Amino acid sequence: MRADLDALLPALRARRDETRKNRTVLPEIREMIRESGVGRILQPPAYGGAGGPLRDVVHAVSEIGAACGSTGWAVVQYVVHPYMVAQWPREAQDEVWGDDPKALLSGILIQSLGRYQRVDGGYRVSGRWPFVTGVDTCDWCLVSAYEEGRAGEHESHLHFLIGRDEIEILDTWHALGLRGSGTNDVRLQEFFVPAHRALSMEALRGGESPGGHWRETPLYLLPSYPIFGCGITSGAVGIAQEMVAEYNVIARKKGSIMAEKGVATFASQHIRFSEAKCAVDSALQMLRFAADEISAIAIEEGRVPNLEERARCRALATHAGNMAMDAAHAIWTLSGAASVYSRSSLGNLYTDMLVANQHFTQNRDVNFTTYGRMLYGLEIDNPTL
Repeated sequence: MRADLDALLPALRARRDETRKNRTVLPEIREMIRESGVGRILQPPAYGGAGGPLRDVVHAVSEIGAACGSTGWAVVQYVVHPYMVAQWPREAQDEVWGDDPKALLSGILIQSLGRYQRVDGGYRVSGRWPFVTGVDTCDWCLVSAYEEGRAGEHESHLHFLIGRDEIEILDTWHALGLRGSGTNDVRLQEFFVPAHRALSMEALRGGESPGGHWRETPLYLLPSYPIFGCGITSGAVGIAQEMVAEYNVIARKKGSIMAEKGVATFASQHIRFSEAKCAVDSALQMLRFAADEISAIAIEEGRVPNLEERARCRALATHAGNMAMDAAHAIWTLSGAASVYSRSSLGNLYTDMLVANQHFTQNRDVNFTTYGRMLYGLEIDNPTL
């Protein structure tokens, strides 16, 4: 099973501006996403999903991100969170996929903003979480929290599965870029979650999780958080690819008012544009390499990646994302004054990239520090990896 993007991509391009104005994924596009199967790339075969490979995530999300950055940002959620849900107990998976195997999943994994209490049969969860991309159009939502009175104690960090209709969505997404991604806040107040819909952070770090799918498909031995970095970066690289492609068309026709000749004749354009093109091409190749490398550890070697290998996967994705950001900035600089208008496609793509680059997975200092520590044999500073 492979995602069918033939109908989806032209529709996304045609309705890119409408999606931005809507501030969330359009209802018709949501149904096309469900029917395309893109959200089922990492869904377990036991529920009709493809069960990988990770390389398909890079391909599909980058293509969708190029067609519409906002939708690509939401699709990352819909692609990667099924991999996480595959680690939950089967009872929870049956609730999510039993009646609707095409269910879309969103989520936010900032545990410091949530608290839970243990009660008979489960947990009472409270909190408010920002930046929940695609939550308006998902079917299920993941949130994270610490046990009341134990904030910062990683062993008390739990993830919870909540139906979209059970969570309060706050209309907060008024952003500079990725305006159509519906990245709103969500809130819970003393909400009861049954025990089978809770999962420890440890179970998402790779290995023999309660979901049990690793028995049939070694891919499910992989840790969830490094995979998420590959997904997020794929969407950003897609946006940068689109900027390069669109500017190539523009530059061939564009004239310099001051110099009174075509800008495509300037040697400086040749150098800087070719650098940008090489950067986005290299970023995509780096993501494919990162996906293949970490997959091979589980599928070919039959083991869980060690801490250095996890940090390396995250760092490679971060590096690819920042290469794409540098390329986008080069295109923005080359494009000149015409791109400052709100109607400019290049201008809107650039603000999409600026917002995408603010994501935690794109932070050079944080993610390169973690990998650097591993290279020097120090303790890891990111417990989620």
